[in-house]
Amino acid sequence: MKRLLCIAIALIASVVAAEDAATNQSIVIFGASGTIGQALVSEALQRGHHVMGVSRSPDKFDYVEENFTAAAGNPTDANSVTALVAGADAIIIAVGGRTATNPQETAMNQTALAVTEALAELGPKSPQVVVVAGGMTMLGSRQKMIENMPPNAPQGSAMYALFLGHWEAYETYLKSDINWTFVAPPMNILGFRNGPDVRSGEYRASTTERLVTPDGKNEISMSDLAVAVVDFAEGSDFNRVKVAVGY
Repeated sequence: MKRLLCIAIALIASVVAAEDAATNQSIVIFGASGTIGQALVSEALQRGHHVMGVSRSPDKFDYVEENFTAAAGNPTDANSVTALVAGADAIIIAVGGRTATNPQETAMNQTALAVTEALAELGPKSPQVVVVAGGMTMLGSRQKMIENMPPNAPQGSAMYALFLGHWEAYETYLKSDINWTFVAPPMNILGFRNGPDVRSGEYRASTTERLVTPDGKNEISMSDLAVAVVDFAEGSDFNRVKVAVGY
């Protein structure tokens, strides 16, 4: 009886280990030192994934978790991307930057060009790329984005380029054969802009429109945005589409 019990325990342990191996993924996060990037790293680490946080200044990371690796890298350079993502199960992109005044030269689009070039040979076998993009892309076209630019984004400004850079990046991914999810968060990310950052673990997703609460708010907390993004990285039901998230 004891021998049978030991065998049963061993079998259960092996099943649990196999499930953990299938669940715990290797995730590369570009822009990991940014405010949203840090929320993404924390969410992925909490779930037990093996996270490589990429930054131009990796010495600034202070994570002590054994499943975290800091790496120096440039997401806008295809050779750097290729070296960093080898063997990754998923790639999360949360890059910013407001220096370019040409949408095609923004960090978002230059990253899209580098990532699609680096993964081109893998095609449908490429890891899932989840991009934290701009909510205005859910307006449906570049022209509609231009028509709805906020007052602080006049034509020719870095802010104007930043908004349209997200659309340029979307078109770059759309032309590729790789696996990607283009996440369009609300204009108000609680904890990043206004309001407290509370993790509820809940969100809604839509491929057709911005999501608005019954009282007219277009928002999500930074932590719940991270929940959604890591969910998509684990196994996206939203492959090769834009997807809005919110409450």
